Amino acid sequence: MTKYKNKDGIELNFNGNDIQSKLVKEVVEEAINIFENYNRFDARSAEWALSRGVNFLKENFDIEDGRRSDKWRINQFNRNRIASDKVSTIEELERRIDEISNS
Repeated sequence: MTKYKNKDGIELNFNGNDIQSKLVKEVVEEAINIFENYNRFDARSAEWALSRGVNFLKENFDIEDGRRSDKWRINQFNRNRIASDKVSTIEELERRIDEISNS
């Protein structure tokens, strides 16, 4: 696997032992733990891990500029769900995500 490079060909290098490098590594390691530690036999658990991991990274790296629209988030949540499990408002979506993450 090759390292990610931006459009200018620059890649990250966190081989140092400075406090900033250590902190970034810790945040990324925690995100990996969130993404990996879910019940692989439960689709809702996987959804929770994905949602929690993405939100964790956005929060810790202050990434909110590219926030998806409410309509997009609702459509993503409703994919592959039976009609009775679908939501139609952002409030319903957030309530359901809370229910899933607290179950």
